[in-house]
Amino acid sequence: AGTMDVAALDQALTALAGPPGTLLVAATAGTTDAGLIDPLPEIAGLCEAHGARLHIDAAYGGGLLLSDRHRPRLDGLDRAHTVTLDLHKLGWQPVAAGLLAVRDRDDLTALAHHADYLNAEDDTEAGLPDLLGRSLRTSRRPDILKIAVTLRTLGRRGLGALVDQVCARATDLADLVDRHPRLDLYDRPTISTVLFRPTGATDDTVAAVRRTLLTEGRAVLGRARPDGRLWLKATLLNPHTGPGDLAALLHLVELALPEGPTAR
Repeated sequence: AGTMDVAALDQALTALAGPPGTLLVAATAGTTDAGLIDPLPEIAGLCEAHGARLHIDAAYGGGLLLSDRHRPRLDGLDRAHTVTLDLHKLGWQPVAAGLLAVRDRDDLTALAHHADYLNAEDDTEAGLPDLLGRSLRTSRRPDILKIAVTLRTLGRRGLGALVDQVCARATDLADLVDRHPRLDLYDRPTISTVLFRPTGATDDTVAAVRRTLLTEGRAVLGRARPDGRLWLKATLLNPHTGPGDLAALLHLVELALPEGPTAR
């Protein structure tokens, strides 16, 4: 159903038994298509039992940690060895604002790797800063200052309130789709992503609707194939979005259908 099968994971780890630390499990907290969250506590328990390392990709869902209401959905995240976060989503940062969090700082020793063209020892001794130790992406710019300013300005509670708002708007959009006579809802939103499609439409029609809205400058919708069919994807990230905006979006989708809107 789009999340990791714990029983299958147990079987795989048993079949691949080896010395502690030789196996790595990568779980997801917020899938790209539907924002689904793997059963993190159960996965963490299996990793501990089998001596496997656990990495959690929380690029999308990590922002739920900021919310008192939604943080329990990430129970088990603290048991990971490493976690990735992408704050350009539920952190309202530039696209390059990615973070790697580690439980054991020894996991960062790769940053001390010596490459003469990047961190020559004589340059370092002469007081010239190297590039390798400044960022995981070496010469590309770090965006940590923007993250720090946002955290200092809004704090966890301020950012948590924004997370709560966009999650609530996603629920509102799902309700509107559910009640719409010409639209189908994929599932209730886990975070702030809503998948829907015109009832009875072919994949070609769904793709055409999306391209029409995009090329006419009316709306930008994503796309996903969680079950082999093509779905329109709306990821709510603007906390100022209101009910009227959501209704207007669905009306635009209806207008873009080949047969146009129906009178209601």
